Amino acid sequence: TVLALEGSFASVLGGAPAAAVVFAGDVNSRTANDPRIRDLETRITTAAGTDRAALTAELDELRASVRAEKLGEVAAEFDRVHSIQRAVEVGSVDEVIKAAELRPKIIAAIGRR
Repeated sequence: TVLALEGSFASVLGGAPAAAVVFAGDVNSRTANDPRIRDLETRITTAAGTDRAALTAELDELRASVRAEKLGEVAAEFDRVHSIQRAVEVGSVDEVIKAAELRPKIIAAIGRR
């Protein structure tokens, strides 16, 4: 018997670690293809001297910010797919219960054995 408490997630990793590790390539690709990044990269190619240096520094900051956004997006997508409700639907979890039901449910499961 597999019981899950309301609010549980079905993923071993969770969305944020999955996005950072398992889907890092996707996060990097989304970051690189973001229009804000591409626009600034284009502006850098035509800039010179101190303008180019300033834009390059701005790009570094923007890239970090956009990457954090993309990590959040991928994490949310992962968590939506790997919901506890889906785990019930595919048979990985038998039932989602309230915390107050945990003890009686465990006792009932032991009693059925």
